[in-house]
Amino acid sequence: MTGAPYFAELDVEDPGTVTAVYAAVLGWSVGEGVVAEHQHRIVRCDEHAVAALGSPGVAAPPAWTVYLRVDDVDAAAASLEELGGQVLHGPEDDLGGGRLLVALDAGGAVVGLWESDHDVPAPGPGRLCWAEAASAEPGTTRTFYGELLGWRWAEDGAGPGHLAGDAGDGPLAGLGLAGDALPHWLPVFAVHDADAAVGAAEDAGGEVVAPVDSGPRGRHATLTDPGGARFGVLEIA
Repeated sequence: MTGAPYFAELDVEDPGTVTAVYAAVLGWSVGEGVVAEHQHRIVRCDEHAVAALGSPGVAAPPAWTVYLRVDDVDAAAASLEELGGQVLHGPEDDLGGGRLLVALDAGGAVVGLWESDHDVPAPGPGRLCWAEAASAEPGTTRTFYGELLGWRWAEDGAGPGHLAGDAGDGPLAGLGLAGDALPHWLPVFAVHDADAAVGAAEDAGGEVVAPVDSGPRGRHATLTDPGGARFGVLEIA
């Protein structure tokens, strides 16, 4: 599934300050081993690798990077620069026979692209299930991913002007206006109960950015960990 949200990586200086939130909300545990050399620790849920921890750049705040699945990361690297993006890191080999990179898209948001022999994990509690692009120039972002990944965009009822990108097998990601925020991609993880996830986040030191609401994909909320990195939760059956 070209363009499907595949993996997420949290760049944070001190993982110990944030892991309690993710354990409480998503049932994660931090383990040994990595899936790419620039990562430091792997994060697992029910023994499955679901995310990784890395280090932020100089003076960079903690933030999530969403990786989207591609068939050929080297071809994607060349295409994204022709489309107004910029490769920041890679392409490089991962530790499982694939390749990956980190880039700025044409809208100025950091995004990862990953070519992997492994299937995109089926949505389940604690796993990445959706991603939201927040752009200062949604038209530019829309064109960029349309050309790069073949996404077709359509309004999905999630809010005025909000779009969902579809590569032919169903919506994969959303696109909205960044407003006062910097352009970014927001990872969204599946949970059994959105209200319980919000309560667990607050009890563990996180904060609520957007309270539980209903949308075309279900009940959802946006949270932040104690380091300031934002992430979403989406209730699944």
